[in-house]
Amino acid sequence: MFVVGSFVHWRTLALLATILALLQLLLLFFIPESPQWLAKFGCEKELEAALLCLRGDKADISHEAIEIKDYVESLKSFSSEGILDIFQKNYVRPLFTVAGVLVLMNLGGINALTYYSGAIFVSAGVSSMVGLITLAATQILKVLQRIQSLQAGKAKA
Repeated sequence: MFVVGSFVHWRTLALLATILALLQLLLLFFIPESPQWLAKFGCEKELEAALLCLRGDKADISHEAIEIKDYVESLKSFSSEGILDIFQKNYVRPLFTVAGVLVLMNLGGINALTYYSGAIFVSAGVSSMVGLITLAATQILKVLQRIQSLQAGKAKA
């Protein structure tokens, strides 16, 4: 949206984002149920149907279905702690630390840089379009780096 916002009026950009969000909402109804969710609630026939839909009608899904059922059963053996359990006395300091970091990140840092990037680049003597393209390229490289680090983490596991 950063790049598109440079070429179109803000109202057109808002309309475009709204149309894309509505399209995504409509397409949401065509996504098949998650096989893990179906296994969690004991819907075995629907689980196999969802796997066949995802893998193809002629795929052998028996091994994968058993694996999913075993995984769901292993999750049931873990404790059933809820979200309110993090508000215990021994978690107060880490919880406030994380909340503080999130607040500080939003009050400064990359959000301020992104918002004022056009004015920053113009005051530095660079055209705002070159600055915008540089900022977009930096964000793309950051996302690619994050994907690469996640894949490296999966390879180690």
